[in-house]
Amino acid sequence: MSAPRIAVTVVSGFLGAGKTTLLNRMVRRAEGSRLAVIVNDFGELNIDAAIVSEVTDAVYSLQNGCICCTVQEDLLAQLGSLAQLEPRLERIVIECSGVSDPQRIVQTLAYPQLRSQMQLDMVITVVDATRHLQLEGEYARLARAQVAAADLLLLNKTDLVDEDQLRALREALGLRTRIHESVQAQLPDALWLETELELEPRALKPLTRVADGDHGEMFSSWLWQSDVALDADGLRGWLQALPGDVFRVKGLVRLVQGDQAHWLQHVGTRSQFLPAGDEARANGSRLVFIARRGFDGWEALAQGLEACSVKEVAKA
Repeated sequence: MSAPRIAVTVVSGFLGAGKTTLLNRMVRRAEGSRLAVIVNDFGELNIDAAIVSEVTDAVYSLQNGCICCTVQEDLLAQLGSLAQLEPRLERIVIECSGVSDPQRIVQTLAYPQLRSQMQLDMVITVVDATRHLQLEGEYARLARAQVAAADLLLLNKTDLVDEDQLRALREALGLRTRIHESVQAQLPDALWLETELELEPRALKPLTRVADGDHGEMFSSWLWQSDVALDADGLRGWLQALPGDVFRVKGLVRLVQGDQAHWLQHVGTRSQFLPAGDEARANGSRLVFIARRGFDGWEALAQGLEACSVKEVAKA
C-alpha cells in the first residue's frame, strides 16, 4: 500500500496583504502535526522566514527572486527533498512572495515527480481590503491573477474599511470563489486544516498572463542595515510619510526604548511592531523595502532612517 500523499496548501497575496500573519496562525494551529513551511521572499533577506522561524523550526527559505519565475527549480528540488523525510510529513504550506502568481506553483505541483507524492489541498489568497482596489496597471493585473488562482479568498483588514468600501470590493472580486472576511488574518480551522484531500487532482486553472519574464522585474528592492538603535516615535512618523511608490517595508528594528528588537511590518500608512527574540536582537536592524520598478528614492530613504537614529534624536 502506497503512503498517503502530503497535503500542500499555497498561501498567496499581494505585498502587505497579511500572508505572514496568516502563516504564523496556521503554524500554531497545526501544532503537533508533521508540517513543513516553505517561505519565498522578494529582496535580499527572507524576513518572512526569519519571523516564522520563531514559531517553528521546520522553515525552508527560497529567496532573491520570484518563486514562480527565477527560483522555481529551487522549489521543485525542495519539495522533492521534503517528500523523502521520515517520519513522513502530513502537510506542507508554501508562502509565495507578494510578487508571485500562485498558479505557476500549482503547475509545479503537477510535475510527474511530485504528483504521486503530494496533493494540492488548496490555494488561499489573502486580499488587503484597504488597498486592493487602489492598485493600478500591471500591479492590479498581478493582484487579479492571485485572486483568480485562489480556492479561498481571505479578505483581510475588513475592520479598516466601511460597509460601502467592503461592498464594492466584494463586487469586484465576484462570486467565483469562497470569500472569508477577516481581521488580522484569522482563518477558521475548518476552512483549511480539516479539509479532506480531493480524490482526483485539482484541475489547473488557466494561467493568467501578467507580464513577460520575471514578475520580480515589476518591482525594485533595497536593503538597509544598521547597528544603531532607532527612536520609536521618530520611526513611526517617518513611516507615515513614505512615498506611495513604496509598497512594503518589513524587517527587524532595534529601538532605543528599552533596547528592544521588534519585527516591523509596514504597508500603506499602517505599521505593526511585534517583539522579536533575543537572537534576532543580536543581529541589529535590517529592513527590506519593496517599491515600484524604477524607484530612485533610496538615498532619501537612507537619510530619513539616519534622522530616526538615536544620535540624531539626541541632537534635536
